[in-house]
Amino acid sequence: MKLIISTVVVGVVLFLLGWLIYGVLLLEYLKPYYGFLWRSETDMKIWAYALSSIVQAFMLYLIYSKGYKGGAPIAEGIRFGIYMSIFWGLPFALGFWAGVKVSYKAVAVDAIVGMAMMFIACILTAVIYGKQQKTA
Repeated sequence: MKLIISTVVVGVVLFLLGWLIYGVLLLEYLKPYYGFLWRSETDMKIWAYALSSIVQAFMLYLIYSKGYKGGAPIAEGIRFGIYMSIFWGLPFALGFWAGVKVSYKAVAVDAIVGMAMMFIACILTAVIYGKQQKTA
């Protein structure tokens, strides 16, 4: 049951953070750098953004549940968040910048934002997962 709750809650949080940060707060900043790559508003695949967030949330829970060894959920979430943020953010930034003619500044901002979103998602995943019950 926690898998479903985490997938939905973390998925919705990732989707809404993505919309707020990329669709509102950074839209004008990133437009000169990425605008030529973006689909028009009428051609955007919002369902794909939503599905991406849900898959990411599902996988975060599965990975976390396999690696959790005990401890306070917040502390474990921070540890998991650091690992997953680096795992996801740095390769994305370097790979994107290596292959697409865009400014390193935009890619750096994008990577930092993505890593922060991942960090938040990991802490939330850990809190929902909670503590393992000790078996006698």
